[in-house]
Amino acid sequence: MSSVPVYMINTLRSLRTKLGYSQNEAALMLGISVKTLQGWEKNAERIPYEKIKLIERVYKTPQNYIFFGKESAFSEILKKYKAV
Repeated sequence: MSSVPVYMINTLRSLRTKLGYSQNEAALMLGISVKTLQGWEKNAERIPYEKIKLIERVYKTPQNYIFFGKESAFSEILKKYKAV
């Protein structure tokens, strides 16, 4: 499994699919139910911090490059390009 370029990542779901994990596989690695993962992929604002850190380790991607709410490193990068 290769590293995913951070500029391509903007959601938890897109990161999971780019890494080639099914929802079942990802849920198992994260120690949660598939239903919980589905909820997080729809609304990541409710993910407990300790699970965010686990997602970061399992997905091998810094949390700042996964879209967790309205403000993220990805959205900040986009803002800079739009402002130019």
